[in-house]
Amino acid sequence: MKTNNQTIFALSRPFFLALLALNLGLLLWLKLLTDNFLSWNAVDLNKETLFQLKSVLAIAQFALVGLSLDQILRKAIIGFNVHSESSHVPAILVQVLTVTIFIVTGIAAYIGLYDHHLNYLFASIGALSVGILYILKDVGHQVICGITLQADRIVSVDDWLEVKEGGATEYLQVVELDYRMVVLRNDTRQLIRVYNHHFSEMHFINLSKQKPGVAAPRKLEFRLSSANNPERVLRIMDLALKHVVHHNHEFLNEFSCHVSKIDEGRVTYLIWYRADIDTAPFETEGIILLVLSRFLKSAGINLNRLFNNPGHTNHSQAQTRLLDCYGLGILKLLDNEQVVTIGQSVSVLHYHADHHLIEKGAQEDWMYIISEGCLEVKLADQTGEMKVVATLWPGDFVGEMSMLTGAPRAADVFAKADTVLVQITKEDIAPLLDSNPKLVKQFSDILAQRVAQNEVFANSDGQSARVAEESKSITAKILNFFFKKN
Repeated sequence: MKTNNQTIFALSRPFFLALLALNLGLLLWLKLLTDNFLSWNAVDLNKETLFQLKSVLAIAQFALVGLSLDQILRKAIIGFNVHSESSHVPAILVQVLTVTIFIVTGIAAYIGLYDHHLNYLFASIGALSVGILYILKDVGHQVICGITLQADRIVSVDDWLEVKEGGATEYLQVVELDYRMVVLRNDTRQLIRVYNHHFSEMHFINLSKQKPGVAAPRKLEFRLSSANNPERVLRIMDLALKHVVHHNHEFLNEFSCHVSKIDEGRVTYLIWYRADIDTAPFETEGIILLVLSRFLKSAGINLNRLFNNPGHTNHSQAQTRLLDCYGLGILKLLDNEQVVTIGQSVSVLHYHADHHLIEKGAQEDWMYIISEGCLEVKLADQTGEMKVVATLWPGDFVGEMSMLTGAPRAADVFAKADTVLVQITKEDIAPLLDSNPKLVKQFSDILAQRVAQNEVFANSDGQSARVAEESKSITAKILNFFFKKN
């Protein structure tokens, strides 16, 4: 059995029974040979040679008794650890008890077989022990601290700790516990070794030992240029955290976003959130930062804390927003120059929450890219009640099929929050398709892949052939819709 990354070894049941049988057989052999079951009553090594049969059997009896006691102890501890939910005996304590058993058995063998007086023997052993303890006092302190840490279950392997030292907070994971030190791993996967007695003096919170349902409170700071509107940034941050909670079960729906500092042209933003204690802090921070950067970039927020983005300084608002988020959807096929060209004619639209943006069945030839805010796609169920079937976030596209093929709208779309959209129409993109015929095929392939993902045949054999067939059909619709030809 393993406890705290160390193995408690015990003989299997057949070998353990064989060990007990061997003890019994040795007793009977000594009885036949010396007329006495106990070796210390029948053998005196001061008077007899070490290599006589009864002397060998006497020494073997003590060895078997020590081994048997050790195995009985180990099996008892393993049984206790298996059935106990509140406490466990650590492997390091088992090792100490094993050494103790064999030392005591050795002393007993020395006394019994050589027939020395107990008071002289214990006096010499006591003096020797004092000398050994003095020499090994530091090691002994580490072993005792290690036993305390594991026996009290203060920490276990794989636990996450929040360590506070010198005013700084660091998150460390316990990798290994042994008789001398604790091995920790930080969020850059570097290993840190700390002696047990030093570790026991550290100030930390064991996040993994909290009660079920208790999440770890965490915070995240980042800085942006003060040229950005802080209120707008906070709205986008709030929406980004809602997206994170919606898509990641590790996060609780408990968070807040604040401005914590303004200094030298920079605004420091602070996010407080709660996440599962079993999820590494650097993992949760990575998830938040990835979504946050996408939402801020889609909204045209400058992510450079000091200067404007030099690549967008000569562009209009519409071009800037389009350049910041076009790579997340079907327009990723285009290069920056082509996007700038389209951006000269696209529109930026603002809508309040609950606005009905797209009506199912409508014949319209434009699509939206979400720059800020959130949309909900709804369909009526069998009772006629409108149900949300999808939620769209900044960077998502909606309406591509209608813009490229003229197909009627497949669902109703509403603004879930105040929303900023980039609208691209058929007229905006037609010159680009006319001058780049290959784009028609590339757009068709992307749309066909999306259709395949929503159809039953997406996971069936012959998917590639069905996608190719769908792509040809969409290509024909695009050509007919834009150029009135097949």
